[in-house]
Amino acid sequence: MPTPAEPATPPQAPWRIGMDVGGTFTDLVLADRSGATWVSKVPSVPQDPSQGVLHAIDRLAADLGTSTGDVLTRCSLFVHGSTVATNTLLEGKGAKVGLLTTEGFCDALEIRRGLREEQWDHRAPYAPVMVVRYLRLPVAGRIDADGSESAPPCLDDVAAAAATFAAEGVEAVAVALFNSFLDDHHEQAVVAELTRLGASERISASATVAPVMGEYERTSTAVVNAALARAS
Repeated sequence: MPTPAEPATPPQAPWRIGMDVGGTFTDLVLADRSGATWVSKVPSVPQDPSQGVLHAIDRLAADLGTSTGDVLTRCSLFVHGSTVATNTLLEGKGAKVGLLTTEGFCDALEIRRGLREEQWDHRAPYAPVMVVRYLRLPVAGRIDADGSESAPPCLDDVAAAAATFAAEGVEAVAVALFNSFLDDHHEQAVVAELTRLGASERISASATVAPVMGEYERTSTAVVNAALARAS
């Protein structure tokens, strides 16, 4: 699609800037107070996406015959989005993830909510599970539905899991314990133990990433966050 012609007159401050950081190109649109728009497009910098953003702003400033500082100073709103994470997931290039869950909940990620696009089509396969079964490991302990503790977390289970993750080349760990949205001190204890054991993996605690009710929703979000560690 051809780039639309830009107005002949300079933009009227204050203006707004929108940025889209893609895997190949970084696109910028400036909209001034009259609604007129200016665009710039530069190659992305995958190893440091922020550099693509800065290059796009520099290009726009050059096109406008002004400085980068002036472009930013007179900007009233700067928003950005990125397809880097989406592309990482679609291409299966995320980190290798290990998952720690409350004992008895290792399959919550695979069971999902049982929903299908066509509810009667039971032969249609689900999307692949983002953590293989042997890397979804249990931790004994329990937070009850009222947020009280019925059993403390078993740190020996954490140590055993950490050893497995190290042996299997796990690059990031998701921790998603039952009812952690009510009280996350079990999750924090597990994270602290992983850190004490010298785990170098990036750790995503579900109650930190998505403190919402629903084991699948919270667990899957933590897993996605962990898988994207390589892209961050």
